[in-house]
Amino acid sequence: MTLREPLWTSAELTNICGASSDRLWYADGLQIDSRDIVPGDLFVALPGVRMDGHDFVDQALANGASAALVRADWAEDRSDKSRLCIVEDTARALTVMARHAVRRAPVRLVGVTGSAGKTSVVQALRQALSLLGPTHASVRSFNNHVGVPLSMARMPRDSRFGVFEMGMSGPGEISALSRLVRPDVAVVTTVSLAHAAAFDGDITGIARAKAEIFDGLVPGGVAVIGMDHGEGDILTGAAAASGAHVMIVSASGAADVCVAARDADQDGTLVTAGLGDEKITYRIGVPGGEWVLNSLLVLGVMRALDVDHGHAVLALETLRLEEGRGMARHLMVDGRRVLLIDDSYKANPASVRAALARLGLARPQSSGRRIAILSDMAELGPASAKAHASLVPAMAAAQVDRVIAVGAGMARAAAAAGIAVTVMDNAASVAEALPDMLKDGDVLLVKGANSAGLHTVVGALTGSVDPVPQPARMTAAAGALAAAW
Repeated sequence: MTLREPLWTSAELTNICGASSDRLWYADGLQIDSRDIVPGDLFVALPGVRMDGHDFVDQALANGASAALVRADWAEDRSDKSRLCIVEDTARALTVMARHAVRRAPVRLVGVTGSAGKTSVVQALRQALSLLGPTHASVRSFNNHVGVPLSMARMPRDSRFGVFEMGMSGPGEISALSRLVRPDVAVVTTVSLAHAAAFDGDITGIARAKAEIFDGLVPGGVAVIGMDHGEGDILTGAAAASGAHVMIVSASGAADVCVAARDADQDGTLVTAGLGDEKITYRIGVPGGEWVLNSLLVLGVMRALDVDHGHAVLALETLRLEEGRGMARHLMVDGRRVLLIDDSYKANPASVRAALARLGLARPQSSGRRIAILSDMAELGPASAKAHASLVPAMAAAQVDRVIAVGAGMARAAAAAGIAVTVMDNAASVAEALPDMLKDGDVLLVKGANSAGLHTVVGALTGSVDPVPQPARMTAAAGALAAAW
């Protein structure tokens, strides 16, 4: 039996943060939400705009937290400080812990950003690199000012590889995240009109913001750049200016890592990829054309890290998608067979087109139809109308029989594609009406902006509703972490 070192100890936090504790403690996990505490975790009380983690310290301790990291001025009025770890600023302490966690481990780091495919690439890399050694990676979409340092601070001491997703809602954010992580390899998956409102609909501004990931690359680091969009020159120029070694990747043209041949079906894709002078054939175990580029990016990272890409081949063949990220499930709804494609977590033009293409690959059974439940895409600003209209060809190509639209943008796009449209006010209305609308053999795609809450439609069908997706719980503390930097 091998004993694993604790994740954090009171002595270590005293050393790196100047923390004070009345007793010795150690923690095997780290949480910022008291509801997620399991016995032995350290609870970090972060301040926020809408709520303050200090209001939940007692709940965290009652749930079994080893200790609570708290602010000194808050702790002054506490009579019992025996399970408190006291610092001047908890947000700043978490950032210090993040930096220390990656320095104490014999680890090589990968940072991943892009307008679509970030989480998919991160999880595929996690599976591939885990075959080579202990690998730590971002979970879900923990990719902002809270999620990235939290993910870093959770890195076990024996990790050999770390993979961190970096997102943004405006310029400057990815630069700060990259400078915190200091990756050996920086990946940009693609560039499209996501979070366009912050850039007045200017896709070149989005590309420059994604290119900020190269700001934190270590000397001699590698930039792995997806080129299947119109902003590749911005990315490669920024990478070269940072001193990075540049590796370009494309599923549609010539590149350092590219496609020589492919054969897709509803269960996956057989790909022959070119890696310089070498060719490698493998099967992607999940359907969807977007996974061809994702797989090439994974192979590019493996080459950049100078590790055996055979492990990537094995991981790609056995991929399993996550809830809200394209997971397919066969359901019985009131005695009718339904194939549910759950891609409900987020939506931008690139990811919606990819989801529609996957719906088009699926074959309805019996008298079934292809049905797309789509909410309007959010945070597009003045580019919104154009972005929704750009989906018309993808809707037509997927041979969608009916669109259930939550929002005028998707309703107009479906009508323009000549598709029957049912307009609903919100996700709750869809969840209530949907069972009576389904036929035996239907294939059902659920895709939309996270703010639309379409995950509740999935939950109603599967019987597992999570009313508060965890990333949303972290947004209140984002400002505090940003200020701490």
